[in-house]
Amino acid sequence: MGLCTGCVYSLFMEPTVRLDLTTILEATGELQHFLDLGAARLRAEGPLSEEASEALIFSLADELEDHLRAMRSQQGSATINDLQAWTRVWIDRRQRAFPKRSLRSGEQG
Repeated sequence: MGLCTGCVYSLFMEPTVRLDLTTILEATGELQHFLDLGAARLRAEGPLSEEASEALIFSLADELEDHLRAMRSQQGSATINDLQAWTRVWIDRRQRAFPKRSLRSGEQG
């Protein structure tokens, strides 16, 4: 199972290599949490076109990838357990932000 595309070692994360976030999220057990985050973000943003919805979800994936790369750079390596912990922290932080946004826009949390 490869966690990134275009590389030999599954946890090798050079800046020019795209991570296979779906595989990472499945391997770490965080896929459903990421999908829940995306759904919460879409609800918080209100009605969007299909194109805008896709762009929003892809931006979340890009943010997560940037986060994983930064954490790996700080630590120097990454295990599946590291990826799971870093992903969970990132998702939890993003989820905590949505109720505040929803309340500011007049929605119920």
